[in-house]
Amino acid sequence: MGSQQFYECVRCDRDFRSLAAKEQHLRDSSRHNICQLCGVRDYEDADDLDDHLEDDHHFCTGCRQIFSSNWLLQQHNVDVHNLCVTCGRYFTSPSNLNNHKIIHAEKNIECAGCNRQFATNSAMVLHLEAGTCPSEADCQVVDDLATDCRQYPSYRCDDPKYDYECPSCETPFRYMSGLLQHIENGPCDESLDWHRPLAIFLRYIRTRI
Repeated sequence: MGSQQFYECVRCDRDFRSLAAKEQHLRDSSRHNICQLCGVRDYEDADDLDDHLEDDHHFCTGCRQIFSSNWLLQQHNVDVHNLCVTCGRYFTSPSNLNNHKIIHAEKNIECAGCNRQFATNSAMVLHLEAGTCPSEADCQVVDDLATDCRQYPSYRCDDPKYDYECPSCETPFRYMSGLLQHIENGPCDESLDWHRPLAIFLRYIRTRI
């Protein structure tokens, strides 16, 4: 009788009596990381396999979904998994992602009262509220201007514990900077488009400070 042929798994130091048995082992063993889509190679670890699936197959490992292009996968990761495309980090919620994006934003919003630059309008108004602007504006000045602005009825809050509310979702805020941050982070449909109440307020304070 001829000698029995064995099929060796080098990584596990095991022999198998048939090629089918070895292939079954490669598929099932946690020590192996073979792409089930192309089977080209056995990756060193699960992270390497995930990188291959994402880069070569546009595959979302979390949703087990294949996309036709890397761009569509990226959009999926942004919309569903809160991916920051600038640094590649993932966040637990859209609001956390939006808060994070501020660190990447260019500081191109000039203070209404000095030459200091800010990444967001809410940061600029917070600077005014804090009384750190050379213009000597402070929280009271911001509140007075918010009241004087013709758009005040749109964001005035009737609850005595708060001064402002979102014109769209009516979430209340004590400070104007908080209301602006809420709008910038996008949890509701309100925006700072040119014709919207808070955009008009921001233009108004530039004529008064």
